[in-house]
Amino acid sequence: MKISEKDSIAFGLILSTVLPVVLFSIVYLVKFHDYGYSTVWRIPQLRGSIPKIISLCIFPNGLIFYVYILKNKLKTMRGMLSGTMILALFAGILFFILQ
Repeated sequence: MKISEKDSIAFGLILSTVLPVVLFSIVYLVKFHDYGYSTVWRIPQLRGSIPKIISLCIFPNGLIFYVYILKNKLKTMRGMLSGTMILALFAGILFFILQ
């Protein structure tokens, strides 16, 4: 069975969580490679950009969400929507905390 043929809410939740984490790790390695991980959260100039970076990392979930809509995998789509909403809520909370 191909991965794209799975249709479950749990698979959608996992997919919508793993993709932004991988993208955030790539952005961290490219943009903040000079700083330690804990240092990025403490420097005020960098702290303000963390919620924005998380929001940008969530954006590609929309593309995968669209693909699963076209394939009519509604359970996976529902899981992806739930996971994306949770991550967007997390980014919004971080935005207000770190400002």
